[in-house]
Amino acid sequence: MRFRALLLGLVLTVPPACDQTLAPPKGADSAPAPSLSQAPSVAPSNSAAASTSATPSASASTAPEAPPDTRFADLVNKLSEPDQHFFSDNYISNETSYLHVTDGLAKHSSQGGVYIGVGPEQNFSYLAMLRPKLAFIVDIRRENMVLHLLYKAIFHEASSRSHFLALLVGRPYDKASEPGAAASIEDVIKHAEKNAADEKTFSDSHAALVKMIEEQFHFALDASDKKTLEVSHRAFFKGQLDLRFELAQKNGRVYPPLRELLAATDLSGKKAGFLATDEAFRFVQTMQKENKVVPVVGDFAGDRAMPGVAAQIREKGLKVSAFYVSNVEQYLFENGVWAKWAKNIAALPTDEKSVFIRAYLDQGKKHPREKKGHRTASILQKINDFNARQAKKPYSTWWEVSTDQLLD
Repeated sequence: MRFRALLLGLVLTVPPACDQTLAPPKGADSAPAPSLSQAPSVAPSNSAAASTSATPSASASTAPEAPPDTRFADLVNKLSEPDQHFFSDNYISNETSYLHVTDGLAKHSSQGGVYIGVGPEQNFSYLAMLRPKLAFIVDIRRENMVLHLLYKAIFHEASSRSHFLALLVGRPYDKASEPGAAASIEDVIKHAEKNAADEKTFSDSHAALVKMIEEQFHFALDASDKKTLEVSHRAFFKGQLDLRFELAQKNGRVYPPLRELLAATDLSGKKAGFLATDEAFRFVQTMQKENKVVPVVGDFAGDRAMPGVAAQIREKGLKVSAFYVSNVEQYLFENGVWAKWAKNIAALPTDEKSVFIRAYLDQGKKHPREKKGHRTASILQKINDFNARQAKKPYSTWWEVSTDQLLD
């Protein structure tokens, strides 16, 4: 949709998109953002969004209807900045190495804190690993925020991993032959693709998901948002699980299909994505139903989204467990806003277990942690080490950042 290429760290490598050099909105409201900690658990997808009187009474018909709970939507809008353009679609990731940090996260990071990320579906796998209490997905592209609203609706509606995929790609779901909670990711994918995709199934499910976003999540979608939702969801319908990351200007490279990313393994050969096990899927699904995954339109070097996220974390007395930045920082150097990004990082509540998850894209120079058969290298570094080094001698290149004080 619209933004400028400096941004995000979408990384050419990943479909994140967050980098940004977006200027803060003029006249931004400085009132405190609504607190997410007060948001009630979300009702099941088949329940009414508005509360009603449980006990009939003479005055029931005249009692005022309870106001809709708009705190989730209010928080997203309060924290978000203006949309920016990036030079790729970023419907899915292109980082084949994203699970190579699995063991490192277990060793160096902590659970129960706050996760911050950028881009599309790879965040769900990190959520399943880190088990945070709260998560923010910050990306300069409004398309990414809208895509995460679509994912939120699908998580709400899905009865299983197979159903989740069927809803995502617009295929009929056969509940009777559901492979079950113990099924492998391969069997889940096979079952989701059992019935052929068709336009009616896609259109009907898409309409129901949009209705959920508007009526159950109380998120006001304008015409542009609705168009983005339709275009994004249809991209999965057209590409199915063979959908790939694409640049606006083709460069001849072939990026991995979604089915490959979903079945990816960590360095020990274990399937570790968010759909690899029912337990991982259910954890992310619960976070989504409890409004604990908050998508934000925001510039990593901006004056609104990142400071707002930091304020939310401080308000809850939490610390950042991990910040998945992909390769966004590469673009922050190019755009000359590095100092503002560093300032935003220094303002985050962190401790010795807080880590960065970075992704380096081989564009002619291999990273020392790059594995055979991969163009990306996923690495871990302590946020406090970054802050200390930045304060003493500011980083001057992306290579310097991506190779400094790496964790095993």
